[in-house]
Amino acid sequence: MFWWRRRKSAAGKWIVVVSRVRPLDPNGGGRDELRWPEQRDAEHTTESRDAADSLAGRLTAADGVQRGQHRVKVLFTGH
Repeated sequence: MFWWRRRKSAAGKWIVVVSRVRPLDPNGGGRDELRWPEQRDAEHTTESRDAADSLAGRLTAADGVQRGQHRVKVLFTGH
């Protein structure tokens, strides 16, 4: 067993977000998530990090993610 598998996962909820990838800022600012967040297409809530990682893995096999039109993110809410 690997050392990272022995650690207990943090208690709380995990959110798996599927969002649309938008183009870079034409002014050279990159992608600023605070001023201009990406549009979310789906949100899924899980109770553990393992379940969130498993769900994210299945979602990354989707056609939109493979073509670079969507992005999958795993976020920890802390509660």
